[in-house]
Amino acid sequence: MKKIYKYFTLTLILFAMSCNMDRDLDNPNEASTSQANVDLLMNKIQLDFAAFYSLVSGNDISGVTGTNVGVNQVVRMMAMISGSTYERALISQNFDQMWTRAYQDVLINIETLLPMAKDGNFMVHSGSAKVLKAYIYITLVDVFGDVPKTEALQGTTGVFNPKADPGAQIYAEAIALLDEAKTDLAASGHGLDRDIYYGGDTDKWITLANSLKLKAWMNISTDPARKAEAVTAITALLADGDLIDTDAEEFTYKYGTADIPARSRHPQYRQFYTPAEGNGTGYVGNYYLKEAYNGKGIEDPRWRYYFFRQVGSIDQALSIDGESVPCVLNPKPLHYGTGTPFCTFEPGFFGRDHGDASGTPPDGTVKTVVGVYPAGGLADTNITYTNPDDERPGDGKGADFYLPVVQGLGGNGKGIEPIFMSFFIDFIKAEAALRLGIGTPADAKASMTTGIDKSINRVKAMGESLGQTVPESMVASAPDYKIFVGNLFDASDDKLDVVMKEYYLALFGNGIEAYNLYRRTSSPKNIQPMLALNGGKFAMSLIYPAVYANLNGSVTQKTDGSVKVFWDKNPDDLK
Repeated sequence: MKKIYKYFTLTLILFAMSCNMDRDLDNPNEASTSQANVDLLMNKIQLDFAAFYSLVSGNDISGVTGTNVGVNQVVRMMAMISGSTYERALISQNFDQMWTRAYQDVLINIETLLPMAKDGNFMVHSGSAKVLKAYIYITLVDVFGDVPKTEALQGTTGVFNPKADPGAQIYAEAIALLDEAKTDLAASGHGLDRDIYYGGDTDKWITLANSLKLKAWMNISTDPARKAEAVTAITALLADGDLIDTDAEEFTYKYGTADIPARSRHPQYRQFYTPAEGNGTGYVGNYYLKEAYNGKGIEDPRWRYYFFRQVGSIDQALSIDGESVPCVLNPKPLHYGTGTPFCTFEPGFFGRDHGDASGTPPDGTVKTVVGVYPAGGLADTNITYTNPDDERPGDGKGADFYLPVVQGLGGNGKGIEPIFMSFFIDFIKAEAALRLGIGTPADAKASMTTGIDKSINRVKAMGESLGQTVPESMVASAPDYKIFVGNLFDASDDKLDVVMKEYYLALFGNGIEAYNLYRRTSSPKNIQPMLALNGGKFAMSLIYPAVYANLNGSVTQKTDGSVKVFWDKNPDDLK
């Protein structure tokens, strides 16, 4: 960490110099933090926060630095392909960018901003910065467990080996910080004009603070020793009602379509929609593809917005390149059940199985890629045929279509990071009713149905806003889908699993919340196992980044991911 903190100091000096060119010319070789522009510093904090969330390094255009090894792979949204076991796939170097984004960029600048904001009465800046700070520390605990906080960012005072604080302590301090943030946001002072999230709307920042408190307490509630305390806090937050429950209050980072800077477009768009056809990297998880297509026996109205099939059938893919889908030659693993997807499935879906580290075939123009939500790509309006004997209309878009993607198509990367959407609250309410008794099963069903409805409407609205409309005749109707899921709920002996499966499907693009819900509830119960029979221990937390474990003399690296975060008391053996 000593090396990192030297970078912290240099970063602050350079940033302070860039923020205010009217610095004291009596000593032009020294720039103090007092000379930094508070608005510009806050703008940088907000931008770097988005990079922390999306796990993208600087202007890296591959989009895979953190995303390919992040928690979205653990929960099968994107495929985990860098190792056949969790221990091989989730190596410490892969988490360096997330760690340095948090400490080296966002948190150090927040600590610089807060005293400046207090002295200058920039209370909205202070409040919103505290909300972001709380989110980062909560997320670091959720992902890694115990991490430095008390001794973090103290390089200028000689603390180069900060000790990790207990996760429970950090959570408590983050929840208290959110209350501080609300107080600051309610105070009078300078407005936050350069606000890329809420346009300076303090009410929405307060609503976000409440929603993050609810998220934290839902995690804590899995600990039997703290369940009563958590139920009291959750009940109060739900009763107050000042939570993100409308699209206007959603907390997202919005991407653009500019070529410069390179990270203007959504990272997954840049990952799959490259300037040249066939150069896309990574895979969508086969399990997620199947569940979002028709895993329950009905097509999900969102799948054509989530994904884009470049081919209409696997035969079509093999006719383009016979080596493009090599897994079709392999038998389905014996430990995969009859309902578990393997390799590929019709019509034309080709992702990757969990833990398939067999290498990359020439499949760039035939694999299924991300769609318009949330990555800003193409909506799938290609006609599908599940029966190979169906008559083809000869319109060029039958089962044998071949439409490889390239940069510029669809929404051209004008996507979003769905950090906290309005429908999250509805699914949290449903979970609270079933798991914590804060409501009845009927309340849970109603909240689940509302969440499904909000999710479908939001996904469709984004597609339409980017000129990617899917004809109603091509998708299952939302009323039919809700009735179908409602019937599953009524008939199920595990109603929580039905609800959490729907939450999981609505979370596409947000692996952090999916990772949390899987560890809280063990749902989805039918999640695809590792491809290898012995895939190693599930990653209950990620091992520490190399920049922390290798450079900090006070830390002991985890031997594997079996170490649980403090709130995880789930006794189930996760896959």
